[in-house]
Amino acid sequence: MCIQELLFLSSEELINFLDLSFVSSSSSSSQNATHPLSHPSGGSDYYSEYEDITAEPPRSSSTYSELPDLNPCDYDMCVEQQHTCLEIAETTRCLCPGLSNGFIPPSPPRLLNLTQQDGKGVVVHWCAPTSIVTHYNVFVRGNGKVKEKKEVEKRKRAAVLEDVEAGMHICVEAVNKGGVSAEDDQSCATFEPQNTDSGLVLKLGIIGGVVGLILLLILALLLWRHKSRQKFTMRTKTERVL
Repeated sequence: MCIQELLFLSSEELINFLDLSFVSSSSSSSQNATHPLSHPSGGSDYYSEYEDITAEPPRSSSTYSELPDLNPCDYDMCVEQQHTCLEIAETTRCLCPGLSNGFIPPSPPRLLNLTQQDGKGVVVHWCAPTSIVTHYNVFVRGNGKVKEKKEVEKRKRAAVLEDVEAGMHICVEAVNKGGVSAEDDQSCATFEPQNTDSGLVLKLGIIGGVVGLILLLILALLLWRHKSRQKFTMRTKTERVL
């Protein structure tokens, strides 16, 4: 409508005209804010850039149930292995026990048993912790001092300590880049010699046997000498009679 026509309108008609213009402009701006501008090519891939950012993202249809079933690795943490569990998992697609980070001090190993050898030697057996380990420390402590300490590589589960006496404290430590495992009841044990009484009885039996054999030989020698003298005496008496 031109300006000249507006001049001849009454006040009521002018108000209605302004209301209609306002509603029309509001509707137009509302449509522009709601719908994105289309790309000249007419493609629809650009509409995602104008979507409401508060809306929840679409959930993935894939679930853990769709993953293949994985079995635990054939790995004994108490037996010496040629390969680590992680190496086995890479080749056989199996599951390892949960391992802590290599930069966190490892959990304590579990000391399995102590086996006494000849003399004062003791074989220490242990199980690996559920941690990444670079090596182990095996040591014996007596009177508050470390008497012997050995460093053992990560695949080993046994070590021999040469000089161990009854009552000494034996421990196994796991080590990685994060530090050393703490000592506790499962990683340490007090050495108590086994079968001490039977060993003493065996030694006493051997000594008694040797002594008995010597006494028997001495007795046999005395009897032989006694019979020899009797024969000599009888021969002498016979010669005098003749």
